[in-house]
Amino acid sequence: MVEASDVLLGSAARNALERETGQATLFGASEEAHEELRLPNVPDWPGHERLSEEFSAMGFYLSGHPLDAYAAPLKRLGATTYADLLEDRRRSAFKVVLAGTLIRKHERRGRNDQMFAFVSFSDPTGMFEVMLFPEVLAASRPLLEAGKSVLITASAEWDGDELKLRAISISDLDSAAANAGEGLRVHLHDSSSLGAIAAQLKQPGKGIVTFVVPGGTGEEVEIALPKRLQVSIALKNAIKSMPGVATVESV
Repeated sequence: MVEASDVLLGSAARNALERETGQATLFGASEEAHEELRLPNVPDWPGHERLSEEFSAMGFYLSGHPLDAYAAPLKRLGATTYADLLEDRRRSAFKVVLAGTLIRKHERRGRNDQMFAFVSFSDPTGMFEVMLFPEVLAASRPLLEAGKSVLITASAEWDGDELKLRAISISDLDSAAANAGEGLRVHLHDSSSLGAIAAQLKQPGKGIVTFVVPGGTGEEVEIALPKRLQVSIALKNAIKSMPGVATVESV
């Protein structure tokens, strides 16, 4: 539908003009109603692009959440979800690690003329607000863009029934995930993409990468690469889209 937007809008404009001017097509108005527009045959969006387009169009995510792809590294990083955090009713201040995708940001000027902010994030379990004091706001400003996913270290404290979160630090989630030691297990239908995949696996890191390839009848062979590599969400998405790749698992 997006690729065909120019065709669809053009057709709608022509139909509107014909209605306004009382014109009819060569075959008459009744035939015009049955006119079929031919839409281009294009591949579906990758998951991350679909979510980005959903947020851009509607202001929320519909078919999933950007943090779904980070489940394995977030577990390694000791991050909790907002829903799990709400189950913790401790009254004294405690430190938490959360991942969030930025929804909106409101900056305000304090009495000392310094800027602070209230930033709304979402994760797969809900939306939450974090207060950023001037030092944290200044340090993390390049990361505070709508749709950007970040890792948040914050102090949490219950004030009655309200959970207040104040950011201690905010870091780039892609960088944190890449350094978390996540590995990959790539299941292949055939070996047609091995050269293209090898070209992507260049950055040294902590992750173990293995390939599962067809062996004899009803058998599979798992091959582990000798060097540890840096695994990122972008790398996983790139490998998933290659021909001959069946599935890509985080390990």
